Amino acid sequence: MSNDVRLDTFPRTKTEALTMLFLQNQDLSGKSPKEIADLYTSVIGEIREAFRNQTPRPSVKFKGI
Repeated sequence: MSNDVRLDTFPRTKTEALTMLFLQNQDLSGKSPKEIADLYTSVIGEIREAFRNQTPRPSVKFKGI
């Protein structure tokens, strides 16, 4: 018996998490499963693009007391 723990959970990435947060706050009543899937695909694409276009911020190093 292996002691390995495998957690395959959703969401796995910040992009998936943000997409689900966005969709959870939308009125999806009256939408078909296909419409929701299309919306998910569209939103995740927009979020990925936003991350790609982010300007890198300089890293800040912590100086301990």
